Amino acid sequence: MKRFTSTPSAALPPVILGVELTIANHQGLRKSIRSAFGLNTRAINLRIDPSMDLIYLCETTLPSTLPCLASLTRPGVIAVLLRSVRLEWHPDANQNIGRGTPTLAALESGNCFLTANGRKVAIASFTTRHVHPTRIVMESLGQPNLLEYLRAEAFTLEISGTNRRRLTRPLAFSAVLEFDVQLAPGAQA
Repeated sequence: MKRFTSTPSAALPPVILGVELTIANHQGLRKSIRSAFGLNTRAINLRIDPSMDLIYLCETTLPSTLPCLASLTRPGVIAVLLRSVRLEWHPDANQNIGRGTPTLAALESGNCFLTANGRKVAIASFTTRHVHPTRIVMESLGQPNLLEYLRAEAFTLEISGTNRRRLTRPLAFSAVLEFDVQLAPGAQA
């Protein structure tokens, strides 16, 4: 994969993609397997790593025809580079951040991936030091050119990782991705 410098075209504003995602609360891997396969609890406990109960995955497939991506179809665009990824949680006015209430602080680590045309690329990650109750600013992983992913007919955005504790109810949040667009030399902005 070609790598590009991170110097953006001054004439083009960043492309901002905001996506609503939800991590479903789960009944636990052991309970799910027990009900699905009728296995006894002792056999499950001996074979499943306890940390497996704290893995989450949320993803959504998006079309490349989103209005926020329109500038990527203009002539002369040669690269789209990730500027930043952040996760945001906006509680309702009546929703307390307290014991048993899922906030982003329930997450321990995570990765952000884009998938298109059978290819998957890791673009950002976070660890406990990035996590706050209502916001996580992820670290970019290199500077791959994401143009072919975002121009595909459809692409999948995935956030996955580990929880600090099990969720007692679904955790809905926003993923906000900002991209810099680069034009070929001499191309008009």
